[in-house]
Amino acid sequence: MNRGAILALTLGCFAVVMSATTVNVAITPIMRALDLSPHQAQLLSSVFLGTTVVLAPLSAWLADRWGGMQVFIAILLIYALASGLCVLYSNSFALLLVVRVIQGCCAGVVQPLALFLLLELTPLSHQGRSMSLFGFGVVLAPALGPGIAGWLVDHAGWQYVLALGAPPALLAVVLLRRAGKAGVTPQQPTIPRRLDLAGLVQLALLVAGFLLWPLVWEASHGLGFLTVGGWVWLGHVFLRQQRKAGSLLPLELLQQPEFKRVALITMAYGAGMYGSIYLIPLWLQDGLAVSATMTGNLLLVGGVALALSIMLAGRLVDRFSAKPILMLGMISFTLSCILFSLVGELAWITLGIVLSRIGLGSIIPSLYLSIARSVDEGDVRQAMAFTTLLRQGGGVIGVVVIGLLLSSLESVPLGEARPTQLYAGLFLLFAGAAMVARKLGN
Repeated sequence: MNRGAILALTLGCFAVVMSATTVNVAITPIMRALDLSPHQAQLLSSVFLGTTVVLAPLSAWLADRWGGMQVFIAILLIYALASGLCVLYSNSFALLLVVRVIQGCCAGVVQPLALFLLLELTPLSHQGRSMSLFGFGVVLAPALGPGIAGWLVDHAGWQYVLALGAPPALLAVVLLRRAGKAGVTPQQPTIPRRLDLAGLVQLALLVAGFLLWPLVWEASHGLGFLTVGGWVWLGHVFLRQQRKAGSLLPLELLQQPEFKRVALITMAYGAGMYGSIYLIPLWLQDGLAVSATMTGNLLLVGGVALALSIMLAGRLVDRFSAKPILMLGMISFTLSCILFSLVGELAWITLGIVLSRIGLGSIIPSLYLSIARSVDEGDVRQAMAFTTLLRQGGGVIGVVVIGLLLSSLESVPLGEARPTQLYAGLFLLFAGAAMVARKLGN
């Protein structure tokens, strides 16, 4: 096991995943600077998650075609370049969206790619600890990133928030090249299965339709209904074609009961994780008038709890089994969402953030190890790509639903208590998602 290569893979994943949520701290100043509506501003977050959904299934094909390590390095370089462009073209909302699409494409490939490369580099007896390291990329980045982003918003400007991932991405490239010189052999290309381009285009259209529907509905209810009809029809065609051999999504894996169980948990988990991470900064800044710096500091406290819980969970999974650790993590996350819905004092909010991060830190290593062990060895790459798609797809649903509810409920006169009542109801939604995921895991 080469620790340098594992560190580099984790750092690269950390860099791209951090872009998923650092923008949340900057949403409010971006709306003010560019005169955006909540629907428009929400696209900066949801379009990133949407493109990760579309590109995630390509990770296994790209690794088979050009080699996993080579693809990983190339994608990180593209990501760093795109992130730098955010600073230069931050005065244009359209160009910001283009850069967010590029960042999301990179994240969609890097996440499953890092995951199965980590598994291939790690002995079976230490895979739980490797999944803990992977958790630093998938969960620690969204938790710690807003802390740095909050400071940048208050002291440097929101423009630099979107480029936060570039330095760690470049550092990961340097570490991977050194690991290669130290004897880590890059994965050699093999003959990939046929690329389902038709399925990829259909998936992209489905995701785009889902993301853009709130804007269409806002412009015209008639067009909104037509869009829903077209989306349902295309979804039916897509799922019917995906049942064929060589399709984009390995739906045949869902015939295995254990994989189906963890796949459904992954989707519910994605909705709860990304939705709550998107909602907490908005609640603190817009609902409770907390500064961006204080928001970041509160999330940083949660990040410390997350780091400790990930390390402990990885060791417990290796020593015992994944299922009880997974259940404990989902219980902790559920309790945090219920606490958020009941309180408004910073001390209780901090406790809720810590509980939520302990939950997330416990879920990641146990969930992904369960996925890897629920399928045959030859199906691990496809399984990881598929579950990444489901996790990010759940995240898209969570973020878009929040955007819709915030926009529709802002006009409801609830008096002085409106922010507390509004956000409390939204947090209860994520508590419900976590309870559903827990029931699926039993």
